[in-house]
Amino acid sequence: MNPQTYNSGAGRSRLVEEIEEILRRRLGWNEIMMSNIMWRYIGINVDELVVYGIDVHAWIEILRHISINNTYMLGAVHGDVYVKPTMPCWYEVAATTSSTIGVLYFERLIRIIKTPGIDISMRRREGGRIPNMIYVKFYVLLRKGEWPWYGKGYETISSFNTSELLSYLAGLIDTDGSVRVVVEPPRKPMFMIDITSANIEFLKYLRDVVYERLGIKGHVAADKRPGSGGRLRFECSQAVQLYEELRRYLAHPMRKLRAEVYLRYHNKELTIKEFEHLYEPLKYDDNGNNDPKRNHAVDALTQAAPQTHTHGG
Repeated sequence: MNPQTYNSGAGRSRLVEEIEEILRRRLGWNEIMMSNIMWRYIGINVDELVVYGIDVHAWIEILRHISINNTYMLGAVHGDVYVKPTMPCWYEVAATTSSTIGVLYFERLIRIIKTPGIDISMRRREGGRIPNMIYVKFYVLLRKGEWPWYGKGYETISSFNTSELLSYLAGLIDTDGSVRVVVEPPRKPMFMIDITSANIEFLKYLRDVVYERLGIKGHVAADKRPGSGGRLRFECSQAVQLYEELRRYLAHPMRKLRAEVYLRYHNKELTIKEFEHLYEPLKYDDNGNNDPKRNHAVDALTQAAPQTHTHGG
């Protein structure tokens, strides 16, 4: 098997690039249009957010300024992007998601490396009451010398300057973290940033580095299930301080938008009623299957990024 044509990836990538160029020239397709379709699909009123000075497309510009050598990519690999050897001198870099937001974010993220191949798969669920999950995987193949981060452990972050550390944290939070606000009246909304990992020692190390370098306190909590790792949480004023540092680096569309809405409230630019109105559509419906933000990766991909129709799975 020739790595250049593995799963026809090289040929499909070239075809996608040609189709994208036609879409841009003849139909006016661009990333902003893609982003608008995504927000509209999940019920977000873009025009309403613009009134409050919130740029809902900022995530695209942030990703444009990231390269394969950026520490953001190492954070992503220490998060939910995986790298594995496929042949003696080749690696696969890939990300898999089932969510509406995640599918467009990960497509843009993996594209930083090169135009990705796409696989679509279904995972059956037991019992029959819960629909089967459909996942979209983006992947690229790289020669060993093309991937600068393979084998880099978390200890390497001790050598990062402040900008590199923040970029690394953003990649980690964007791929395997969460940014959310807990709203429980009559209490004030509580802002939280979480980083999860199966490696509790890594979380403790990261907590200490963030405090030593940025002066921001977080706390680590182990999962109740033995061997399941845990999470590093920053909350309230510490989470606000962390986001203000990360603002130029954080790129996940939903996490960034939640933080921006909360920041307007924190800075007294929004009343509590305005905040609750803007934040409500950004919450996930835990009841399940009708939330357009969940389990609609394929739908979002086909509507917002029509150039990907050339990929099968």
